[in-house]
Amino acid sequence: MRRSLAGVVVVFAALGAPGAAAAQDDMAVVRRAIDAQNMAWAAATRAGDAAAIARIFADSGVEVSLRSGKTWKGRAAIQDLFVQLYQNPHATDAVVQTDQVLLDGPTAVEYGHYTFTYPPKDGQPQVDSGKYLVVWRRQADGGWRILVDMGVPAP
Repeated sequence: MRRSLAGVVVVFAALGAPGAAAAQDDMAVVRRAIDAQNMAWAAATRAGDAAAIARIFADSGVEVSLRSGKTWKGRAAIQDLFVQLYQNPHATDAVVQTDQVLLDGPTAVEYGHYTFTYPPKDGQPQVDSGKYLVVWRRQADGGWRILVDMGVPAP
C-alpha cells in the first residue's frame, strides 16, 4: 500500500512540475519586461523626457496622484502631466526598485519603492521617495504596459 501511495504522489508531482516550471518561466519573462520598463522610466525621469514616460503606459493607462488627488487618463494626458512636471527641474537621479510582482494571466501587479533626487535648493539636495503600486497589462504585441500607476510618497 505504501508503494502505490508513493507512486501516486510521484506521478502527481511529475505532472504538476511542468506547470510549475512554466509559471516560473512566465514570471521570469514578466519580471525582465517590468525591470526593463522601470529602467526606461528612470532614464526618462533623469532626461526629463515626458514622451518616453507616456510610452510606458497602455493607451488607456491611468496615472493617480495621491498628493493632488487627481488622475490622468490616457497616454496623451499622462504625457501632458509629465511635460508640466518637467518644466521644473527634473530629477538628476532616479531609482525604481521592485519589491514584488504578482502575476495573473495577462495582468501583473507590481509594488516597490522609489527615490528621485532633484537639483539642490538652498544648498540642500531635494529628495522625493516613497512606495508605488503599478498594474501592468500584457499587450497584443507581447510587451507590458502600465494600466494604473500610483505613487505613495513617504510621510
